[in-house]
Amino acid sequence: MISGVLTPNRQGATLARMEGRPIRFRFGPYEADAERRELRKGGLRIRVRDKSFEVLAALLEHRGEVVTRDELRRRLWPGGIFVDFENSLNSAVNRLRDALGDSAAKPRFIETWPRRGYRFMVPAEPSRAAPPTLAVLPFENLSHDPEQDFFGDAVADALTTELGSLSTLRVISRQTALHLKGTRKTIPEIGRELMADAIIEGSVLRAGNRIRITAQLIQVFPEQHLWAKTYNSDLADIVSLQGQVAQAIAGAVQLAIAPHELARLVRPRPVDPEAHLAYLRGRHHMSRWSRESFEKALEYFQMALAKDPDHALSYAHMADCYALLGFWGHHPFPDAYRKAKESALEAIARDDALSAAHWALGWATWMCDWDLDRCEAETLRAIELNPSDEHAHAVNSIFLITTSEDRARAASEMRLALLLDPLSEYVNANLAWIYLFVDDYDRAAEQARRTLELFPGSPLAYSGLGLAESCRCRYAQSIDALEKAVAISQDALSMAYLGAAYARAGNRDVASGVLGDLLSRSGREAVMPRCFVLLYAAIGDRDRAFEWMEKAYEAHDSGLFFLRVMPLYDPLRSDPRLNEMLRRLGIARC
Repeated sequence: MISGVLTPNRQGATLARMEGRPIRFRFGPYEADAERRELRKGGLRIRVRDKSFEVLAALLEHRGEVVTRDELRRRLWPGGIFVDFENSLNSAVNRLRDALGDSAAKPRFIETWPRRGYRFMVPAEPSRAAPPTLAVLPFENLSHDPEQDFFGDAVADALTTELGSLSTLRVISRQTALHLKGTRKTIPEIGRELMADAIIEGSVLRAGNRIRITAQLIQVFPEQHLWAKTYNSDLADIVSLQGQVAQAIAGAVQLAIAPHELARLVRPRPVDPEAHLAYLRGRHHMSRWSRESFEKALEYFQMALAKDPDHALSYAHMADCYALLGFWGHHPFPDAYRKAKESALEAIARDDALSAAHWALGWATWMCDWDLDRCEAETLRAIELNPSDEHAHAVNSIFLITTSEDRARAASEMRLALLLDPLSEYVNANLAWIYLFVDDYDRAAEQARRTLELFPGSPLAYSGLGLAESCRCRYAQSIDALEKAVAISQDALSMAYLGAAYARAGNRDVASGVLGDLLSRSGREAVMPRCFVLLYAAIGDRDRAFEWMEKAYEAHDSGLFFLRVMPLYDPLRSDPRLNEMLRRLGIARC
């Protein structure tokens, strides 16, 4: 079993497993994982050297008790290894205190008992080890036909979804794994980067409607092959085949599979070959994350449904496309959300076990019908069906932050989404927005910059950075970031953010110019009313802001659900009309 195989130099993890001690602890904003030898704060990894982490592990295992210097010497330098013990231990403890933001003079976590040892001062909650984590790399295209490159990516995508439906497994998202296509990194390097216990890689060869899939499972530490097999099949049986591969991999890592999970994996799921190829091409385009790619993906999903009107996967991801196009105003939002809801319902009618269909329906019914109860139920159902579905956790995070007081859980859900998909533009950028919505502007800016390092052309990250900098009164940096967002995406919402930033910086003339441009634009195309609420609030015209808020309510502009958390609405917070609108939306504070 993967989760039980440990590299020889992980002494702390080995002891924790052998002696039955917990290997994960939470204390304050921190989490320490002895198996992975990682310290995290708010989901972000903090660099801690091996000996310093070993000190932390020892103190956590004996929290509340004094751990003597002699006990630490035996643990850190076993077998009588000669070191300058006093200085080496002092250095290890000091580095640990630096990582925790602690000090010997005014300790918060680690108390020094002179000439005796150290004591961990605060409560630390032990937790179970995380389930084994797998990553499915894009499969190699053996046909060497560039037109077929999407097929290997799509096979890995489908296998990721199948494995993600197993509750005893954590699976890294397809979007993150896709960034490793063609990599020269070794398996241990990939494992460390993705924090994965095992890697699945393979190849695919398609000849007409016949396919051959070869897959292998490789343990990361120590590196060794655990399982490999070749499958031959008709393209019509590919979905059923991927369920069989997932079942075999689960068996190789000795996972317990619930009866209902096994039933889904092994049931026959024939598809129309041409329809499924069109669907796979649509999924390929969705990964590019732009208006043009979403519209191209829609074309392929529609082609798939023309060939096979019962292709549930196409309906599910069509719903996602419509919802994204509607939210950013690329398509008129009432029509886009209605189509998203209809598509999700069609998907569920054909396959009620599709996680993507349920979170898409949850988002669409929230945006389209303002049905909060249905959104919550569908999103939780999606997580139940596929605990590794990063989009389900992300939707849940946004829902929680906008409609409830549970800020901690909202942030936790988005950080979990990031763990599942660490190289996703969508998740990385949205984590910055979650920090913005909980008024943690420093971390919002930091996360937005981290996103831009990975995705230099992300308008969502530039907008998040710009708003965070505006909230920190760094107006030049704010306007610079928001102008870059507008240069990449000319959508009305990005322009409204920029105009509001100019107003906050004291340049009301430019803000009024942006407002005039958007008013003129609204005569030619649909512009979301929330844009005018933001701008009138920023320039200080409250009455016009609330006039447009009423128009937004009448138009069913779902941007109103961000009234409680979006900093740009701050100028309206003291007005009782805002609380009345929150009451009408069903999200008034208790």
